[in-house]
Amino acid sequence: MTDPRLFPLTRRAFIAGGAALAALPMGVTRALGQQSEPDVIIIGAGAAGISAARRIAEAGRSYVLIEASNRVGGRTATDTAVFGVPFDLGAARLNMPAARPMAAYGRAEGLDITRAPEGARLYVNGREARDADYEAFVATVRRAERAIGAAGDAGRDMPAARALPDLGPWGPSARFVVGPINCAKELDQISTVDVARAEEREGEEICRQGIGTLVAQLARPLTVRLETVARSVELGGRLVTVLTNKGNLQGRSVIVAVPPSVIASGRLRILPLQPRYRMAVDKITLGAYDHIAFRLPRNPAGLAADETLYFKADGPRAYMMRARIGGSDLYTLDVAGDTAMGLANAAPEAAAAFAKEALTREFGADAAARMGKVHATRWSREPYALGAFSCALPGYGNMRRAFIETVGGRMVFAGEHAHETLWGTVGGAWLSGERAARQVLGLIGVRSG
Repeated sequence: MTDPRLFPLTRRAFIAGGAALAALPMGVTRALGQQSEPDVIIIGAGAAGISAARRIAEAGRSYVLIEASNRVGGRTATDTAVFGVPFDLGAARLNMPAARPMAAYGRAEGLDITRAPEGARLYVNGREARDADYEAFVATVRRAERAIGAAGDAGRDMPAARALPDLGPWGPSARFVVGPINCAKELDQISTVDVARAEEREGEEICRQGIGTLVAQLARPLTVRLETVARSVELGGRLVTVLTNKGNLQGRSVIVAVPPSVIASGRLRILPLQPRYRMAVDKITLGAYDHIAFRLPRNPAGLAADETLYFKADGPRAYMMRARIGGSDLYTLDVAGDTAMGLANAAPEAAAAFAKEALTREFGADAAARMGKVHATRWSREPYALGAFSCALPGYGNMRRAFIETVGGRMVFAGEHAHETLWGTVGGAWLSGERAARQVLGLIGVRSG
């Protein structure tokens, strides 16, 4: 059988960098309430905010880490209640090598982190594809990748859809892979420059207890104030002032580790927000990517644990499958772009109907009849996310750089959107938090290694 490996829509090799992750002793952190004017206020306890807080604590400086929701993790969240086994509602895999320090910490803490199966299966009209189908699919994806990358490398920042040649009968499938599944958007909403800059991933790793569980473990040494909603950041005074639903905070600097969608919606205001940063917030937008999870007992397709499956698409309503998650009978049908957005805005039963229709088409009515409980995520409707992950709109591939700059000598951004080449990944979010911490430590006169 032809090796059907499908790598993410990236081309350049990643040069590993950044400091190794050290486990923080519990006594290193500075608890909330002990500092009336902390060195750093961190808004958002996702992977980026947690990373930043750990680095600041390592430097022996005071911080206040606030989180609007009732849990840490942001767009990583592991649920065990719905299906009785770990199910990642958000990010489900670690892209290597960027997330290697996180994986090393998790293993040291006793979490079961293993390499994800390489490659993917391909199904065509209810059967596994033949060698010729695999070859045609992979070749078409490669053509699409090369065309988008060439346009971006040449500085032609335009919709990725316009860069594509005629892709033939495998075109809908290839467009799904290089567009929605990798960028959470349709190709006409994707910047060729942003995609061309993305770094190549060497592979993926899985945490059997869940990626959300891993990120929550990373926050364990920290003090986090949950259900504390930041309303505004005011940069004009002697100190930064953060207005929250539980009173005002003041500090020497601030790290804003929330998605740009939250700022664009007005849920968090930054005063003043200069035009350059306002444009970045408006143009580096989050797309839609969701999991429709369901039980499918007795493994009707004879699939191995954690396999990935692609299916030949006839039109835009395409999907990808993760099979037998953790060796269980739990599957996810992954949808993205317009399809995910449409299902998120539809009645709750629409996702279950979509999954049953897909199972019927790919594996037959008998398999679809076995489908058990269904649970679908709706990240575009989560109030503190408003989307899955970021990709620049056409013409604005360079605007991601604004999220890496120091703002007004007091504020920096962090999050997957604030990494130029590892956007859309947990590892990119983590590294952006470390970078943001180094920046604010520099602002307050602390040398950071």
